[in-house]
Amino acid sequence: MRVTSEIQSQQTILNLQNNYSILSKLQNQISSGHRINSPSDDPLGTAQILENNTQDAQLTTNLASIANAANTLQSSVNALTQVQHIITSAHSLAATANNPANQPAANAAFAAQIDAAIQQLLGVANTKQPDGTYLFGGTASTTQPFTVTSKNSGGLAAGIAYHGSQQNSEAIVGQGQTVSTLIAGSSVFQPNLTGATVYSGITGAKPGTGSDTGTGQATLQVVHTSTAFAGGSGIAAGASSAANDTVLGPSGTNSLKLTVSADGLTGTVSLNGGPAIAFTNSNSDLKVTGPSGEVVQLDTTAVTAGFKGNVAITADGTLSTDGGATTTPIDFSSNQAITNGTTGATTNINSTNIRLAGNSQLDYPGQADIFQTLISIRDTINNTQGLSASDRTTTLNQKLGELERINSAVATPLGTQSTQSQFLSNLKDRTTTQQSSLQQATSNIQSTDYASTIVALQRQQNLYQASLEVVAKLNNLSLASFIQ
Repeated sequence: MRVTSEIQSQQTILNLQNNYSILSKLQNQISSGHRINSPSDDPLGTAQILENNTQDAQLTTNLASIANAANTLQSSVNALTQVQHIITSAHSLAATANNPANQPAANAAFAAQIDAAIQQLLGVANTKQPDGTYLFGGTASTTQPFTVTSKNSGGLAAGIAYHGSQQNSEAIVGQGQTVSTLIAGSSVFQPNLTGATVYSGITGAKPGTGSDTGTGQATLQVVHTSTAFAGGSGIAAGASSAANDTVLGPSGTNSLKLTVSADGLTGTVSLNGGPAIAFTNSNSDLKVTGPSGEVVQLDTTAVTAGFKGNVAITADGTLSTDGGATTTPIDFSSNQAITNGTTGATTNINSTNIRLAGNSQLDYPGQADIFQTLISIRDTINNTQGLSASDRTTTLNQKLGELERINSAVATPLGTQSTQSQFLSNLKDRTTTQQSSLQQATSNIQSTDYASTIVALQRQQNLYQASLEVVAKLNNLSLASFIQ
């Protein structure tokens, strides 16, 4: 094809346009700081940038969720810690109030402080987040979890009920990763207690080795049935022994120290190292009390003259958890299975150390209620039930034990929330690092390499200037120059 002046001009203009386009692109890369300013600059790089930006946006969303969840968990940890402090303080108050020597005014003051603890605990249980959700409502986060359902004659709370959900509210903090943030208040303030049955009382009964099936509370009745004495001393059970003896135990665990005069008319006797009691051979129902309050009624009318020494006692009894409807003889073993004839519940009792007749309060593992326990403590301190001094003490001891178990149970959700809070802290660090790496990778693809771009720009400018000079020379050709 013949090269004409028109073709040369068109080709020259096209080359200048291409050079100028490249020059403009390089200048734009330098001024914007971006190597890719349109998809045509680098289609593959553009696709990678778009994918990275999508991931970056998701990580930003995850970090916001982590921050919100972390704030909620920290509020939960603070609230649960406060719950433990309130319980500990109430326990200390109740222990101080558990003193028969306290005056009514002092007990009234203690009861008022327990009631204040109940109100404070109720406030913590109904903690509300800035967004209007309740901290201990579970998935029913907009419903107030706890309300007072009844009051006593003095206007004080007598019943407090839970209205929230039994399910924890989950927050998504990453791909396939969730944490429980708004927990069900029932798991905190009405915990399910685990462990052995708790015994309160001075009978000596303890938990056996089997699994109990009882729930709530029950009374273990330890009843004396008969007392017998080793031979040789002439001592016998007194007239009211069956009804009034409280001493219990197999042969040798209890004993009398007996000294009889040479004529057999008088003497002294003591039980288990307790105070010595003087007697005559006319006593048919002598009461002797041991150091732990155990009692034995003696008949000394046939004592052996001149006897001096110890007399082993065998004192039998029965166990019952249904008010005496069903009784089981005490065998003083490490495990006795006692059945409640009314409910069918089985209680395993270690009767090895039972030494005293009386009642023991049994508190079976199961659902407890912080509010009802404190309400019971408050009312027991005020003695609104008209309890005897010993029953009041027994009840308070039982409730103190329940408070201790509840306080231990609160440690479970507190530990869980603390662990999840630490997990979120670590997740935040990992997510932040991942996002930084992703942004760096995007920057490496998109950002301008100033050194190489400036060199390329200078080279392109030189080429552009050279092209202009070539065009100028071509356009300045005369007929004489062409002939030459």
